Amino acid sequence: MSKKELAFIGAWGADLQGVNNPEAGDGGIKVYAINEQGEAELSDKVTPQVNAGSISVSSSGLYLYATDERKDLGGVHGNGGGVCAYKINSRTGDLTFLNEVSSAGAYPCYITVDSKLRYAFASNHGNHEEVITKSVRTKNGTYVAKRFFDEGSIAMFPILPDGSLGECCELKALEGDSILPLFQWTSHPHSVCLDPTEKFLLCGDKGCDLIRVFKIDYTNGKLTAVWEQETEQGSGPRHLVFHPTLPVVYCNSEQNHTVHAYLFDSETGRMAHSDRAVTVPDEYTPSEDTTDIFAKNQTADICLHKSGQYLYVSNRGHNSVATYRLDEEGKMALIGIYPSGGEIPRSMNFDKTGDSLYVVNQRTGNIAKFAVEGDTGALAFTGISINVDNPASIQFSAVKAADPF
Repeated sequence: MSKKELAFIGAWGADLQGVNNPEAGDGGIKVYAINEQGEAELSDKVTPQVNAGSISVSSSGLYLYATDERKDLGGVHGNGGGVCAYKINSRTGDLTFLNEVSSAGAYPCYITVDSKLRYAFASNHGNHEEVITKSVRTKNGTYVAKRFFDEGSIAMFPILPDGSLGECCELKALEGDSILPLFQWTSHPHSVCLDPTEKFLLCGDKGCDLIRVFKIDYTNGKLTAVWEQETEQGSGPRHLVFHPTLPVVYCNSEQNHTVHAYLFDSETGRMAHSDRAVTVPDEYTPSEDTTDIFAKNQTADICLHKSGQYLYVSNRGHNSVATYRLDEEGKMALIGIYPSGGEIPRSMNFDKTGDSLYVVNQRTGNIAKFAVEGDTGALAFTGISINVDNPASIQFSAVKAADPF
């Protein structure tokens, strides 16, 4: 019997951010069985529907966790978003819904779990909607009116013995701002990332130009802030990934198309900047289309090849993937910038072999498969795409499914 790798694709539905757009698709999670030729066949589809902007598969391949990226969970105004748990059938990839709990915030956009399945961690992005106007005192003693938005936060959830999620046991409400108008008037955490020791949780806060580091107390289910790494003003740090062997973590900046390397101390959680690279060509000229939020290009996702030799960053607007070779210190050298195979590449991921990179092009509704050249790290489009309405994320199973067809 042939073996097929399982791909789990999260998508946004019609009611994301309160927009009732029937053309957006039905959201949820689609499960595809991918054969050795790269052909994908739909195996399962999650019900009830979720706005699965981020998904995380456990290291065992037996459970899947997803954000339900909303502000009004269950149709209740101001109810926040949700996080969901599913059991994975390791033969077919079919998902069995376990439960959904409140994310304790608005628009949860990223989720991860530790390797021992003790806790799930999620970032609540908040929104750019104007929620309330307050009078605040300035540094020079005068008063001004300031608009406040949905709160950004980091939430922690116990994972129960059956793989389901307990209610939020710890939440860190984040405060701050930076220099960009509207976009950086408040905190907007867009990722949570465990360091290799899993003692620390890192968060890319693009609203405050900070990478926040928390120490994890697994016994009591608590987070303690231990470090705040300042980034370039107006950069918008978004996602993070650790090198597999070096004490280096990489972070892509959403707003100024750069990627940065930081030395990371696994004993203290402290960071130190070590390198910087640009993700678009020198001759790149942003579009002047004021109706397109990606006209000036925004980076989205970052992936590191398991060999530790190559780093990839996606550009939304330029619609490309910047590729870098990493030296023995983790410093970056540009290999090339390749078309993403569609428009608005929101996320990316390697299959389990590391030989293929799948790029999720949100606007064109396709996930493009690229071959990774082992000797150079260069990308070559295979001509294979999976078509999905409004895709947002992709993860692969740690186990391979026997052919159910």
